[in-house]
Amino acid sequence: MLATALAAGALVSADNESVALTDLLQNQDRFHSKPVKVLGAVADFKQKTSRAGNKYVVFKLTESEKKVNVYRRGWLEQPLKDGAKVQVYGVYQKEKRVGAMVFKNEIDCTPVKGKEFGVTVVPAK
Repeated sequence: MLATALAAGALVSADNESVALTDLLQNQDRFHSKPVKVLGAVADFKQKTSRAGNKYVVFKLTESEKKVNVYRRGWLEQPLKDGAKVQVYGVYQKEKRVGAMVFKNEIDCTPVKGKEFGVTVVPAK
């Protein structure tokens, strides 16, 4: 079933509603500020450190030509390789402002106490 969802580029919201990545992008207002689980492939993975010394991770989660930006505070124990199949669980933001910067179409999967937010590698079959 996971492989079927991955092949379909499915999203699962907190209420277990499956939505194709295309539907997320076409209905961004519906998912704005809501927890989502997304399956896809990693692209442009980077672990960085801000000027203030805060570690963070950014990458694009892709399915075919569609993509969603992913952000996580803190580095991962094992950096992801581009092309790796993963599940991302976090809060989707159509647009987020941080100071003068604007981030669009992003899932923040920073771990939160009491939530299972994060990134999980999906094992190859």
